[in-house]
Amino acid sequence: MAKLKRLRIERFRGLVPGTELVFNDTFNVLLGQNGTGKTTLLKLIAMALASNFAALEGEDFALEYEIESVGVSLLVSIRNDLSERSTPEPRPARGRLPKHLAESSSPAWSYEARVRFHHATPTHRVSVTPLKSERFVDDTLVPDTEIPVSDPFQPGFLLWALQDVFYEAPMDLGPEWFDAMWDEILNPRGRGRFDEALRAFEEMTGESLAEESGDCIESPMLSILRTGVGDVSVKISPRIPPEITRLIESNPTLLEAKNPSLPHTELPFLRDAAELFQYSASDLILLLHSKKVTPAGEELLYAGLAFTFTLEDGSVITHDALSYGQKRLLSFFHYLAVSEDIVIADELVNGLHYDWIEACLGRLVDRQSFLTSQNPLLLDFLPFTSAEDVRRCFILCRRERHEGRRRTVWANMDEESANAFFRAYRTEALQVSEILRTKGLW
Repeated sequence: MAKLKRLRIERFRGLVPGTELVFNDTFNVLLGQNGTGKTTLLKLIAMALASNFAALEGEDFALEYEIESVGVSLLVSIRNDLSERSTPEPRPARGRLPKHLAESSSPAWSYEARVRFHHATPTHRVSVTPLKSERFVDDTLVPDTEIPVSDPFQPGFLLWALQDVFYEAPMDLGPEWFDAMWDEILNPRGRGRFDEALRAFEEMTGESLAEESGDCIESPMLSILRTGVGDVSVKISPRIPPEITRLIESNPTLLEAKNPSLPHTELPFLRDAAELFQYSASDLILLLHSKKVTPAGEELLYAGLAFTFTLEDGSVITHDALSYGQKRLLSFFHYLAVSEDIVIADELVNGLHYDWIEACLGRLVDRQSFLTSQNPLLLDFLPFTSAEDVRRCFILCRRERHEGRRRTVWANMDEESANAFFRAYRTEALQVSEILRTKGLW
């Protein structure tokens, strides 16, 4: 599984310049009062993991972040220099630039991506501006390289910039390794922020009309091509759990219904939610959005998911009748079914029963997660094995006076505080939230 190892922020809004955060491979919890930038930091993390900085196109910033998996490391430096002092001089273009970039009059943005495959020594580097794109192996320029460049304000820009690197460098390891690394490091599937209210639920059910911001999860869309001989091909399926794709491919007759219904017994995320709700059964319904005939066959587009639940007395309700907490839990389990590696959840425990919080965190043990919570219940479930684990787990968010002006400060817990916390955690009969409060850390 991919992990976000660190994030360095040279310039971003009112943050103290040169902020650098290191992250745990498991739980990362943002602590701080309202207005200290916890949600902003989660959004920034989501943008980096999804390779989508569309929301920052009009802002001045400079960031660096590192993602690592079992077989590869990726270091990305990205900046948007909107101040006059930092605007780079125009230079002749190299590579295959899209028309809208070649005609751009603003060379403000730039980015550099470094890839290191752990089985080999060279570092592959791609450097891109609106006017120039180059590729290097270590420090040697690869001549006459054509890079299908996309600017950093387009979703998945790194998929294009690093395409040749991922195709050519690991050839000796075979296509299976390549597909796995490509998917883990660069595929933005599911890497969005689970919001603090019900937007994730509204996106899941196709009810949200919110504009894309580059950090939140998107509505489920499933495009299926059905040929005349009965074969089906799932063409695209962002925000759709893999189990749904497998069910349709193995049982094409499901598509004979206008809105196919899938039982909870075949969908682990729905089965788990129904059990916690203490309902007898549940079904997921794919909502048909459009249908058209093409030379290749019939193309079906499904947008959004609907749900029905059977209560113990046999009565049936729809997802609209669920409580606030039930809606959040159902949409979070759906989020986990799609986001198979990294979890980004804002105020996760909002509206959730104590047992449900435990069920949610139990599903995060083997994943890297970034969480916020003003509720101590989430904190009290967190496990710690060392003071270093504590230091990396907690990110303190606050507002302080820095160089004569009030700025936002994000920082890992310092070593002294982490040691004091861990001593109390091991020896005192206190909850995690109590220790943080008594030490003045929350």
